[in-house]
Amino acid sequence: MGTSASNRGQNGNTPLVPSWLGDDAGDQKPEQPQPEQPQPADSKRFSAPRSNFTRYVNSGGSGSGKLHRAASNYVRHSLGGSQNATTRLGSARNSTTRLLSVFSSFASRGVANTSRDYKLGDIIGKSASDVLLRIMDFVCPDGGSTDEGIARNSYIEALSTLPDWENKPIESLTPPEFLAFAEIYMANVIEGRLVNDIGNKLFALPKDVAQVENIQGQLKDYIKGAVSDAVSKLKIDIRSIDTSQTKAIVDSIYRTAYHYSAA
Repeated sequence: MGTSASNRGQNGNTPLVPSWLGDDAGDQKPEQPQPEQPQPADSKRFSAPRSNFTRYVNSGGSGSGKLHRAASNYVRHSLGGSQNATTRLGSARNSTTRLLSVFSSFASRGVANTSRDYKLGDIIGKSASDVLLRIMDFVCPDGGSTDEGIARNSYIEALSTLPDWENKPIESLTPPEFLAFAEIYMANVIEGRLVNDIGNKLFALPKDVAQVENIQGQLKDYIKGAVSDAVSKLKIDIRSIDTSQTKAIVDSIYRTAYHYSAA
């Protein structure tokens, strides 16, 4: 599973929304007073979803109800709701905003204009895969934090699921295809955050390869379904996204997807 780096699981003493993940993170000037450190949350708030997720893994994927309970409890109680869950994605939200901005420009203004505005160089006639690799450092800057790693890994994994894009010129992609990639990427981000928080037993996977694939497939389908439902409910048209509203749209999709996954 591409998004599952070895991890002992999230420490429950971490605040629900750490101060460094605020919307204005990175904009604070040195002379400004530092915000008060939030009080630690319930240290056991990850225990219930982690237990249900472990039972789901141990079932080899046959206990899908445990996956639903784990995800629901994780969003509602461990993270304090869909808004906090979205905020805790950290820089992955900014990466998604950059990705949606570029894709919206591709879909509405064309490849040539977008390449000029974003200084992408000569990409006309280049394969979609090559172009997406070229913009990866812009969308997901390489860094050391967990959320930056999740964002970058989610992008690489999304690209790997579309091998036919190696033979498609970037200008041949349609708006629904750009949106489909964005949905895959966002689902990967949510999955990566979930696995990092409560998936510390994921590495005691069944030895049966078919069971491993079943677990991966169910988890991905569950989260991807929530993201797709969110995009549909919000009536997202990638061609008509106002660049000044892109971050708000991204947050709305994540927040709605978390709401659906916790329903």
